[in-house]
Amino acid sequence: MRYVRCLRMPLLFATCLALAPSLAHADAFAPAKETASAPARAAKPAKAPDKAAKPSTAVKPAKVARSKPGTPAVAPKPGELVKVRGQLRSPAVTMELDHFVLANGLRVYVLEDHSTPTYAMQIIYNVGSRDDAPGHTGFAHFFEHMMFKGSANVPDGGYFKTILGAGGKMNAFTANDVTLYFNQMPSQYLDASLWLESDRLRSLAITDENFENQRNAVKEEKAMRVDNVPYAKAVQDFFAEAWAGTGYGHVGIGTDEDLSAATTADVKAFFDTYYVPNNAVMVLVGDVAAAEVQTKVEKYFGDIPRGNERAAFAPIEHSQKKLEKRFEDKFAQQPLYLVGWKTVAQSHPDRHAVELLMNILLRGDAARITRILVDEKKLAVAALPMPSGSSGGRDAGSAFSAFIPAQGTTFDQIKQVITSEIDGIKKKGIARKDLQKAINQMTADTVMGLATNNGRGMQIAFGALLENNPLFVLSDVEKYRTVTPADIKRVANTYLTGEWMTAEVVPAK
Repeated sequence: MRYVRCLRMPLLFATCLALAPSLAHADAFAPAKETASAPARAAKPAKAPDKAAKPSTAVKPAKVARSKPGTPAVAPKPGELVKVRGQLRSPAVTMELDHFVLANGLRVYVLEDHSTPTYAMQIIYNVGSRDDAPGHTGFAHFFEHMMFKGSANVPDGGYFKTILGAGGKMNAFTANDVTLYFNQMPSQYLDASLWLESDRLRSLAITDENFENQRNAVKEEKAMRVDNVPYAKAVQDFFAEAWAGTGYGHVGIGTDEDLSAATTADVKAFFDTYYVPNNAVMVLVGDVAAAEVQTKVEKYFGDIPRGNERAAFAPIEHSQKKLEKRFEDKFAQQPLYLVGWKTVAQSHPDRHAVELLMNILLRGDAARITRILVDEKKLAVAALPMPSGSSGGRDAGSAFSAFIPAQGTTFDQIKQVITSEIDGIKKKGIARKDLQKAINQMTADTVMGLATNNGRGMQIAFGALLENNPLFVLSDVEKYRTVTPADIKRVANTYLTGEWMTAEVVPAK
């Protein structure tokens, strides 16, 4: 259930598919066919609670405790709503959230915006493909499918029928670090959304029949999106080898062998471990009232048992070691070249400078390497910079780019241009105006991402779960603004070394 934006030109469509795991955007769209099966005729459709249902009288409206402006999350006391505020200096962006926590550990954030009679809801779980155990690869993604197969009070397909039947939108995605489920609904259907989510968290239908159905669906998806797509398998195998020995060292969708060997008991154990309230964050943004949300979340989720606390991950070694691979791809019509380096984890203070450096080199038609390769020397059709966690994840950072060469261009020619431009920055640095342009791009990206209820909700969810700061997106932008030309020169010398990782994907002979 992924959606990949490829804006540059139709020629890059296959490349975008190959890089889908790293370029995925969680935009709302129709459910994927393999998980959107309709309920059996004999089954009764899911009956959502009446939209005017009275909240439980056992829960009283909470007191409101206020934290200092601009501070990250403050752990609320039982029965309290805590205000969390943050802002950007320019352009002026202010976000104010209400935050509460249930006794079972479910963390909830609410951003009220009554400009339209709709809301977006996200539930993000602290489980991704890095949590797949050896011999059980693909389990995190598999559960994204299983979560739509029904629960104690919702038949197979009932989730889709309820959300889409009310005029809403919904979807989900699995990443290396997290799994996120979201829906967007008219505001009078708050009870329906909460009831659906709570029922599947409490009583997911993990049956042999559902398990076998989705095992086959995942294998078909793997064939369609990885095995039979130009570049896809080579790129994902390359990234897996780059991070071998870590949780990021395998293809997220899993192997056919592991999927075939899995049992219903295996996936039930995975669900019981990771799909628990204290391993999740819920966010609601839009035409809702925080006090009402608290009352209803307590009503629907309050009796779901808490799970075991999960241990923190150990830091991942980022020492660089040259890795050069060549793949033959029977589906490729022309070569694809990848060049990158292991850099730093998301929490490292150098991440912002590294990302800005890569944007200066590659983002946009006027970027240094892109301009030379595409416009001046006509050596490449396009250059595609990739996000810092593209080859790994939050704790495995990288700086990667993909290049589609012009006909007759060799990989060595591409490498020579890349090396020359990087060496120039290592020696001479960059102009302040070039850095400011890259910072402005990052700022614009953030503001655009916060333009919708769903966009704001996802940023809040990721920040709260991974950084313990629901407004991390705002403070992160401010850190880009502190980067100096000297920082760019320093990180170029530190991380963009001769110990790079390269992959050459060529059409099979």
